[in-house]
Amino acid sequence: MKKIYFLALTLIPFFGISQSIVVNGDFESFTGSTPDSWTLIDSGITTEEETVIINEGTKSLKITVNTAAQANTDFRQSINVTGGVEYTYSVDIYHPSGDNDARARLYIDDYENYSDPTITDSWQTITTMITPSSDGVIEVGLRFYDVSGFDGSSVIYIDNLQVTDPTLSTQDVEKATFSMFPNPTTNGFVNIKTSNNETTQVAVYDILGKQVINTTLTAERLNVSSLKAGVYAVRLSQGNTVTTKKLVIK
Repeated sequence: MKKIYFLALTLIPFFGISQSIVVNGDFESFTGSTPDSWTLIDSGITTEEETVIINEGTKSLKITVNTAAQANTDFRQSINVTGGVEYTYSVDIYHPSGDNDARARLYIDDYENYSDPTITDSWQTITTMITPSSDGVIEVGLRFYDVSGFDGSSVIYIDNLQVTDPTLSTQDVEKATFSMFPNPTTNGFVNIKTSNNETTQVAVYDILGKQVINTTLTAERLNVSSLKAGVYAVRLSQGNTVTTKKLVIK
């Protein structure tokens, strides 16, 4: 499987408004202390609903990590994916100060990026992208790891765990079609065209989720000469129409 990684330690939901295929990823539905539709909850963690520390909605998920045995801390559900479609996985993580001696790691058919436990008392978003090579069922979720100073118990809050499928985008997303070229670019600019030729709001984020460009584009050419070689996320919006594209600068 082809995988492209982004670590976004911001509150900016810059991957558009496609529909999530994860069930109960907002953790609004529980049976007792167990979030509905999550089929694998290992013995090294406990779960319960949280109504105070939340990022969106009325609830989040409180995870208590009770072991340093990493293989006993998985939290997953199965989803169906289509080969050749690029999916975006994102999740919001909250580490409370004074109890931040564990970290979360993304799982989407494999183990990916980690949360940063040094960022406390605020939400951080971790994101990765995956393109399955074939149709099938994969698992998505989290694994939890102890860090230095682990005292046998650590709390982490989870919200907005999403896997977005661009083929299930809302009607608003279909109102405009964006194209971006050359990509990769080597000459310090990229052309951005839309199907309706309206003004486009452009935000560019680096691999750490830091916004490096924020501009309103009235012509087709975006100047990226100030950016170093690497992979960037480009968020393009016109009114309620939002999409995100990968940009490679060489």
